[in-house]
Amino acid sequence: MRFVDKQKKDIQDFKRLLPYLLHLIHKVHLTDKPKVYHFNKSDFIMRLNGDIIEMSLADEAPIFPTLAFRDLSPAKTDLLYYRIGQDFRSKLIEAI
Repeated sequence: MRFVDKQKKDIQDFKRLLPYLLHLIHKVHLTDKPKVYHFNKSDFIMRLNGDIIEMSLADEAPIFPTLAFRDLSPAKTDLLYYRIGQDFRSKLIEAI
């Protein structure tokens, strides 16, 4: 798969997951320090790095986030980093 094709697929996948992500984010108060948040049976590490929201599963290495994005407006979100696997997707859905 070419890089451009993978990037388009990642953006489409992110847009499908964004409502679920925002649902979790609105349940917590994000800070600049990484913190573990527990939702149902899933644990996520989240932090607000300036205006960038970083997320990962708590059982992943906290050095690199699984996901990083910036909410520019209600209609526009800037995807900065994306490496979501099936485990993240299923735990995200389970957390809702």
